[in-house]
Amino acid sequence: MSVQVLNGPIIAAGEALSDGLDCRAGAIVRLTMPAGWSPANLSFQISSDGGGYNDLVDFDGREIVMPVVPGTAVVVGMLDQYLRAVAFLKIRSGSRTRPVPQPVQRDFSIAIEVP
Repeated sequence: MSVQVLNGPIIAAGEALSDGLDCRAGAIVRLTMPAGWSPANLSFQISSDGGGYNDLVDFDGREIVMPVVPGTAVVVGMLDQYLRAVAFLKIRSGSRTRPVPQPVQRDFSIAIEVP
C-alpha cells in the first residue's frame, strides 16, 4: 500500500460546506487542516456517486464531529469504520445544526491509502 495526497476539498469564502472530493481511489487515512482555520469543529457529508450527499453519523445516529487544530494533520484512524467506505467527501466547518462560515477560502488536503 502507498499513500496518495489529494488536493481539496475547498470551503469557499463565506461558506461552511466544501465542494465534494472524489476519494474512490483509496481509503481516507489523513486530513490536513488549513493553517488559517477559524475556530470550528469539523463534520462531514458523504456520497456514493458525487451527486446526493448525506451527513455522516455514527451507529446511534449522532453526527460525527471532530475537534481540530489549525495547520495540523489529523490521522483519522479513530474514524476508520466510517471513512473507509467513503467515495466522495465534503467537509463542513461546524456541525449541521451550527455551521460556522469561514471568512476566507480554506483548502484541505486528504491522504488516501491506495493499493
